[in-house]
Amino acid sequence: MKTLSILVLAGVLAIPALAADAPAKAAAPAAKKPATSNPAMSVTEAKITAPFVLKDGAISQPATTEVGAGGRAVFTFKVATAGEYVVVGVVNAADDDSNSFYLNIDAEPTDPLMIWDLEVTSGFEERTSNWRGSGGAGSDEFDPKTFKLTAGEHKLIIGGREPASLKSITIRPAK
Repeated sequence: MKTLSILVLAGVLAIPALAADAPAKAAAPAAKKPATSNPAMSVTEAKITAPFVLKDGAISQPATTEVGAGGRAVFTFKVATAGEYVVVGVVNAADDDSNSFYLNIDAEPTDPLMIWDLEVTSGFEERTSNWRGSGGAGSDEFDPKTFKLTAGEHKLIIGGREPASLKSITIRPAK
């Protein structure tokens, strides 16, 4: 019993000595700030169906189609907090005959309300989404189009309409 008591006492005395030799404990990391936006999602992260084709890191379709006949790209993403968000794409819209997609979140897009009209670009440029609504090309009713999203997972659905090209998508808080 004496041996056990001496061992316990030695262990108790050794703990502070070992602690003094240990390096100072690092300060606790600062709490992470909630994400204010999702990173850009490449089109390679989307589920893509024909007639969209993936070429050189971008999707496009060869001809103009109606909403149900165009290509389809579905992006799955999450937002940390509920709020108003916009969709920003890196797109190439060469001319007025190649400058639109269909777009919606969590439901299939409809025609003509959910047409995303793009300003013509010089190569790939960033464009914030809009919806034509009851307006026309160049006079969209919802510009920019904001989406009220709950925290959690969502699906962005891009439908092919014209031969515009899309490289990436970012979901950002509306300002």
